[in-house]
Amino acid sequence: MYKVIIYTPQELNHSSYIQTGLFELEAQGLITVDIQLHFQSKLGRYAIEEEKLIDNMKPHPKTSFYELIDTTTGKKISFATDLYDFADQFSKVALDHCDYVFKRSYEARYVEKLPKILQQKIYPLGLCFGVRSPHQKTWRLFLLGILGSNFGIQTKLDRLLLRRWKTTWHQQWRHWKFIRGARLLSRFQSFTKAQKDLILFQTRCFEEKNQDIREIHQQRYHLIKLLQQEFPNQFRGGFIPDHFFLEKFKDAVSNVPSAPEEYLDVLKSAKIVIYTRGLANSPAWKMPEYLSQGKIIIAEPLTTELPVALENEVHLLYFHNDAEFITQINRVLTDEALGNRLSANARAYFETHVSPEKNVNRILQLMQ
Repeated sequence: MYKVIIYTPQELNHSSYIQTGLFELEAQGLITVDIQLHFQSKLGRYAIEEEKLIDNMKPHPKTSFYELIDTTTGKKISFATDLYDFADQFSKVALDHCDYVFKRSYEARYVEKLPKILQQKIYPLGLCFGVRSPHQKTWRLFLLGILGSNFGIQTKLDRLLLRRWKTTWHQQWRHWKFIRGARLLSRFQSFTKAQKDLILFQTRCFEEKNQDIREIHQQRYHLIKLLQQEFPNQFRGGFIPDHFFLEKFKDAVSNVPSAPEEYLDVLKSAKIVIYTRGLANSPAWKMPEYLSQGKIIIAEPLTTELPVALENEVHLLYFHNDAEFITQINRVLTDEALGNRLSANARAYFETHVSPEKNVNRILQLMQ
């Protein structure tokens, strides 16, 4: 029998995927799970800049820490999950002190720039998304953990201390409300084949603080306008008009709900969905959500390397330019057999490789 200790993380949105997998495995009687308060900030990153390895003391909040214990022999294995968007950045604490690190945005070209002894610790995590388990034991410890660790980072004795604390409180309270409203795993496990030829692409805006985000906005805006023009009767979606929404996109506002549960209902009803990259080329949450519902996925190719690759013409259809984008959509609108095959394969991929209890069990078995 194995026991897993969850050390309360700094960030819950992404790590909820790992926690959900662990609690689901515990409910199946395969492991036991313990939660321990952890306030340490764990500062430090390795980064690849201009082909060189550097390190700094910046935070790496999307890395969470765990311990796997064989209760028969007492053997202990420490591991971390690095869910950060950037493939070229790594948690220094995780690599220096853990036996294994499972990285969401995994690209070998960056991993190969690390010292050999660190390379050997890193494995691709695969796709993940925000979700929660009904079997979760407690929320109180997770709340105390995110408050304690994030306030710790901002505690420096200077005249801006109270301002930083106030900002941190508001940020973490929003964080807490978001994760408590995360959708249950059962919502993704349930699946009914879509009956309507609806094409869905809903996305959000971010604060335009760098060129990468500006390029993402322009790409998404361009595709929304293309869909409006080429498929006016079937297209649903657009930009969500939230606090980062920009007036320049006002002719591309979404026509479907953005509340998580309502959006998932719309997703379930759509037959064809569009995928574009996440921030810093990270794998966006949309992909596992799409796969869970057996959607026909028209996607920009992923740069992230997965434990089991998503294959073009098997699980989804990739596009590289506007002409190919339109062609791929028209293919599945007219070829029912192709659409049925892609849908079945997408759902099977989710059930085998993405559903949290399956992927987390893979990780645990790899370390045993």
